[in-house]
Amino acid sequence: MTLIGTPVQWANLIESLVPEIMDLVISTWKEMSPPPDAYEDPTTEELCRCLRQNRHNSKLPFRIDIQMVELDPAVGQDQGRMDIVFSPMLPREDIYFCLECKRLNVINNGHVRSYATEYVTHGMMRFVSGKYSAVGRNGGMLGYVLDGNITQAIENVSRIIQNRHLDLGMQPPGHINTSTVRPGDSRVRETQHKRRHNSDPFQIHHIFVSGT
Repeated sequence: MTLIGTPVQWANLIESLVPEIMDLVISTWKEMSPPPDAYEDPTTEELCRCLRQNRHNSKLPFRIDIQMVELDPAVGQDQGRMDIVFSPMLPREDIYFCLECKRLNVINNGHVRSYATEYVTHGMMRFVSGKYSAVGRNGGMLGYVLDGNITQAIENVSRIIQNRHLDLGMQPPGHINTSTVRPGDSRVRETQHKRRHNSDPFQIHHIFVSGT
């Protein structure tokens, strides 16, 4: 069987699926109820199970995998395990949409820790460096806001992004923008990046969901 298409067309396919992927993630999260001190891995595993079930019901044209490894990241980058990967049925393993999941506003012993720095340095930077989605143009960050204060979580992340905007390949001052995919949803944002290994602009779609 011969599959017709070019890498550019396949990348365009991923881009066209972003709204459906985001809708699936947001609707599926309604089934989740993690505790205020939840850990990332079990929360992500349960979310992936629910996403797969809902994907089957919706008949969406991609596979959903967890903890996948890209064997050929950008030059100089180590292989990394991606949290959740949405892959269309294509003859290229490097064409996919990665959703990296991070905890925010974690409650422990009555205290709240933002984890906004980890969200940026151990999440967003993996896309910017080419460790994830090296040949793609879109990636996603999912913030588990465990204390339910999404507004504060976005403010914390925004502050770290502005502080690190040059490292993130962003134009000053490093805005986190309203989503063009879901402009009416204040939980969803976007950031624009230029990456050294790839001249194409890269867009990170941010989804912040409440853990309570």
